[in-house]
Amino acid sequence: MRGLNAQTEGYELAEIDGHVVLFTNMRIDHNTVPEDIFCYEIRDSDDLDGSIAEIKPFVMVNHWGTILAKEPLPLNSLESYYPNDWGYLGESMHLEDFLKETTEQLAARLQAQPSSCNMNMQ
Repeated sequence: MRGLNAQTEGYELAEIDGHVVLFTNMRIDHNTVPEDIFCYEIRDSDDLDGSIAEIKPFVMVNHWGTILAKEPLPLNSLESYYPNDWGYLGESMHLEDFLKETTEQLAARLQAQPSSCNMNMQ
């Protein structure tokens, strides 16, 4: 299944359990993601209420979005991750700029946020 080019897509900067990630609600073509970036897809709940039910390397049904991360998420033995906390950081960013930022610079963006806004569809 093909998706959009990760290099040209615009993203929302988001946080998932302390990890700063890029988020888009579009499906990304995994072949366009740089090798040093981790690509995951978000599955919406069965109620389709815009809440994260699961994060996996690939989601076929109830695809809600795609995230790109500099560090791997701790997937379980079924290659799933169930986040405890998530939210938008209120900024947009392209992959090129995300790649230029250090882990420390990205972490500093978390410190600047008074509180996160849950990643639910409005």
